[in-house]
This record gives sequence, C-alpha cells and structure tokens, in this order.
Amino acid sequence: MSKTIINDRVELEITNQIAFVKLVRADKLNALDMPMFEAIIKATKQVSRNKEIRGVILSGEGKAFCSGLDVKSMLKNPMAAIKLLIKPGTKFSNIAQDVSYLWREVPVPVIAVTHGKCWGGGFQIALGADFRYAQTDCTFSIMETKWGLIPDMAGSIALRELLPIDRAKEL
Repeated sequence: MSKTIINDRVELEITNQIAFVKLVRADKLNALDMPMFEAIIKATKQVSRNKEIRGVILSGEGKAFCSGLDVKSMLKNPMAAIKLLIKPGTKFSNIAQDVSYLWREVPVPVIAVTHGKCWGGGFQIALGADFRYAQTDCTFSIMETKWGLIPDMAGSIALRELLPIDRAKEL
C-alpha cells in the first residue's frame, strides 16, 4: 500500500494494483478551486504513468462527491478563472476540461463512485470515468442548462457516447 497526498485536495492510495483517488475538501463539499483542479490533473497523470495499476476508483470525502465550481474562490482571484480556460500551445483541452477529459485517457478502467452532491464540475468529472456508480443519496445537476449554456468541461463529449444521441440532445 502506498499513499500520496497531492497538495491538500486529493489523496492517491494504491492498494493491490487499484488506485483510490479521493477528493478531500469535505468542508467545501469537494468544490473545485484552483488547487483542486491542479491536484486532480496531477493524479490522472500519476495514475496513467504507473503501469502496475489495473483500475481506478474515484470518490469524494464527506457529504458530497463534488459540488462543482467553488465560485467564491474564483471571484477572489479572477486570474485563476482565466487560467482555467486557456489552452496553451497545441493542447487539446484547457484545465477546466482536463479534470474530466484526462480520466478518459487513463489506460485502465476508471470508476467514479458518487454520493451526495454530484453537481456541475463534479458531474463532468464523473462523466469522464468509464463507469459511474451512484449511491442512493446522490443528486446530479448541471446549472448551465438553467441559464441556456452548454457545459464545457468535456463531460458533454462523454454524454453522447453514453446515451443515444436523441436522448443526449433532449437532456
């Protein structure tokens, strides 16, 4: 067993060739601030490089899997919000998209185990996994639809592969 704390937002524990990745910002319902975005990306890269890992279980600590973007932290630092959207060089995705999209690049099965709130960016992260298991208390929400916006954290790409296209468009 090996345990790695990736800053104070994400834990990575490897046991019996299974990587357990846990969002650990329970006091904020695992909301996504800049350090959380960075830690999730770092975790995906570490898991992808480790050839001994045979599967990943992604979860959240406390009462929620992930309640989405921590808007208050982004408002305190407007440059962080801009940093989320920049696609440096010839990169395919930006940081906001990477927390969902990079799970799709992990060469082993990724299972998101959701509970409590799985909202916004949290829902997008779960959509990036290969499998999703929701506990009975789990609620899902994408607030962008309330405002007539298209969510752009790469989960929408996965949605069209998970559902028939007519059902995805209806949602």
